[in-house]
Amino acid sequence: MAVVTTRSTPVQNRQRSLKQAEHIGKERIQIAVINLLNRFDDLQGGFSGAPKFPNETYLFLLLDTAIREQDKDVLEALKLTMNMMAQGGIYDQVGGGFHRYSTDNEWLVPHFEKMLYNQAHLARTYLQLYMITRDESYERVVRQTLDYILRDMRAENNGFFSASDADTEGEEGKFFLWTVDELKDSLNPALAKLAIALYGVTKEGNFSEDPMQGALPEGEGGTTILNLPGSLSEFAQANKLELSQLYNDVDQIRETLYKKRQTRIAPAIDDKIVTAWNGMMITAFAKAGREFYEEK
Repeated sequence: MAVVTTRSTPVQNRQRSLKQAEHIGKERIQIAVINLLNRFDDLQGGFSGAPKFPNETYLFLLLDTAIREQDKDVLEALKLTMNMMAQGGIYDQVGGGFHRYSTDNEWLVPHFEKMLYNQAHLARTYLQLYMITRDESYERVVRQTLDYILRDMRAENNGFFSASDADTEGEEGKFFLWTVDELKDSLNPALAKLAIALYGVTKEGNFSEDPMQGALPEGEGGTTILNLPGSLSEFAQANKLELSQLYNDVDQIRETLYKKRQTRIAPAIDDKIVTAWNGMMITAFAKAGREFYEEK
């Protein structure tokens, strides 16, 4: 009887090696953190030039390092990056939630698409940063992001949709942009004045689908991506306002502008329910619900 021998092929060897977990020691983690900090933009935050993505996996690694090692340099890099994202146009200042990435270095002009996995991971990273710092501004980002998902991205069966488009009526970002006149028409005079100053809204605007267009001619109203040139606490201090009152006013502005925005044609929703992304989102809700004692 002949003896049949089998010989592993290169493909089988490769597949076998992929199934073997490799120990990642502390030294390798430290090298990864050092490499990220060497790429850190200490002016605008983030770990690359434009286009800038949130890169949540980087944030998770650095948050873990900040907690385990009590590393103040890592924490400061995180705070600058996540402050700039939350204050920038990449964050939906009216409806909550993050656009997919920033096309510029300042986190101002986003690609206006919104993805479920970004909301899930960024809600968790801001939650972790809040738990480290107890800074209320991070809690507000978490709550606003999760409220956006519950309000705008939930299916009837309670699954979560996968994405919303960037374009409306063939125009990038049209749903999200504002003019000075629209703010004045939507808000009472006091809140309109506050919103224009707070979000840096000008007649010229700060957005054009054609980056070569530049400022519009005098008399033509430009559109603005709402963004915060500084933090709310800095604005309150500079304008001698109580921070708690400013928070209340901002919430009222956001609620009013959200209702006004709902009269526009909204971006299309990609209603696929992706199991993995829903798992990520459910994890974010569970962790935030536990931390904030929030049943919803």
